[in-house]
Order: sequence, then structure tokens, then C-alpha cells
Amino acid sequence: MSVVQDPSAPGPGRPRDPTLDARILEQVLALLASRGYAGLTLDELAARSGVAKTTILRRWPSKAAVAAAGVERLALQSVDVPDSGTLRGDLHALLHGAAETFARGSGQFVPRLLREAGHHPEINDLLFTVIHTRRQAYRRVLALAIARGELSPTVDQELLIDLLIGPIWTRLLITRDPITRGYVDSVVDATLIAFDVPSGTAS
Repeated sequence: MSVVQDPSAPGPGRPRDPTLDARILEQVLALLASRGYAGLTLDELAARSGVAKTTILRRWPSKAAVAAAGVERLALQSVDVPDSGTLRGDLHALLHGAAETFARGSGQFVPRLLREAGHHPEINDLLFTVIHTRRQAYRRVLALAIARGELSPTVDQELLIDLLIGPIWTRLLITRDPITRGYVDSVVDATLIAFDVPSGTAS
């Protein structure tokens, strides 16, 4: 009996095709956006990516694994750590970027994932990837501010980050109120006032 080979699968010793990986991860993000995690299937992902299902499973062992890889790719692409020269300017850039990504951009499905997490515990790993990656960007910005002398080295960095991102996620997940540029600016300004950052550091 002849065996039909999957033309998209790597042969012996052949390196993985990064363009194929990128295509699959692009499609998994599109499906998460349109179907949510519960509606994501490997069969549809394979069809939309133009590969066999076995090709996906050779790269990622499960639906959760390929979804996590897609979300990690999004998280890394959507965080550009700014260096405007001031803490206020950097935080404005980061928080505006977060609002654009999760409220209006490629990460709009992330709030939906949060709402699905109660029924699908494996989603928590996906969400940790997003949250951890973005918090790392805030920590790097705060480290720059400490090095410039704008912020005390003893500041509670995790609390400061919580106060910045908490109001945004409250609107994304609970109130569904609009996240305007003015609102984001107010969140940054109120947080910096709470931590005694002088207004003279405005961007």
C-alpha cells in the first residue's frame, strides 16, 4: 500500500520552514479572534493554513500549544519598549499601545480569552504569556526612569504597574466603556501623581 506524503512536512534532516510556522501562527490568531478558543479546531486551522493537520501536530503537540505559540508571537510583536527620555512619555506610549492592541487592534480577542478561561483552564497559560510579556516592558521603562533619577529605586514597581493597567482592563472586561486617548492620559497622570513623579517630566 502506498503512503501519501505530506508535502509541507519537513523531510529527514530538513530544517523547519519559518515562513510556514509564521503562516500557521497568523491563522491561529485569526481564528482566535473570530471563533474564540472554544471554537478553534486544528482541522480548520490546517485548512486555512494550507497544510495537513499532522504538519501542525509535528510542530505543536496540541491545540493549546499552537494557540499559546500564536499568542506569544502577538505579545512579542505588539510590545515596543519606548525610550522617550521621560517616564511620563514612556508610560503614555506603552499604555496607548496597549489600548490600541486590546481594544481596537490585533489583540481584541484577548479579553474574550479572559472570559473563556473559567471554562478552559489551559487558556491561563496563554494569558500569562501576554501579561508577563507586557509587564516586562513596563519594568524596563521603570528601570530607565530609576537610572535617570526620576523614580526612587525603592518604589513598588508591581503596584505602579497594577495601577496603570488595572483601569484599562476594567473597561475592557467589565464596564465596556470607551478607552479614549484622554482617558489613557488621565490614568498615567493620576498614577504618577500617586508616586510623586513631578509634572515637569511631561513629554
